[in-house]
Amino acid sequence: MRLFIAVDPGERFRAELSTRLDTWRARLPIAWVGAANLHVTLRFLGELPAAALPALEMALRGAVAGHAPFVLQPGGVGAFPDLRAPRVFFLQMASPGGALERLAESVRAAVDPLRPPGECDDQPLRAHLTLARVKRPLTPAQAHELAAIDPGAWDPLTVGVVGLMRSVPGRAGPVYSRLLAAALSGGGPVVG
Repeated sequence: MRLFIAVDPGERFRAELSTRLDTWRARLPIAWVGAANLHVTLRFLGELPAAALPALEMALRGAVAGHAPFVLQPGGVGAFPDLRAPRVFFLQMASPGGALERLAESVRAAVDPLRPPGECDDQPLRAHLTLARVKRPLTPAQAHELAAIDPGAWDPLTVGVVGLMRSVPGRAGPVYSRLLAAALSGGGPVVG
């Protein structure tokens, strides 16, 4: 099973973001992510057997238990490697006080020993929500239009659950399903 750990921004946010992007979907020839697949990845795990699920569940629940719910603030757009020659187009996400980054570090420390050898990456978390993948180089005009997308202002999102997700390839793109949800239960008020 191809697995990853992610924060779900919620159905309401996904639907509103999808509606806000409709104008650009029709104009830019890139592979837009479907609303149901919008998420913030904390850790990619790779291919793991079903037998690994109990250990993953225990590790994930332990990693998130010490963290209190917190707020996540959607921001502007960005791209990897950059907006002049984008390969991945995304919505920036920030957590006041670095709560998301601390959560990601706890998750990484807990689950990395369970990952297949050679699949760990040491890149720091760059909090983002992937909006599209660019499969062919864009013209300068298209790249400029992509960089100029303004998804508007957002209310902060409350993060209280982390999901262990499964990705199944399909003709129209991957289909994601949540295998388990681990609640942040560190107590105290919502951080942020």
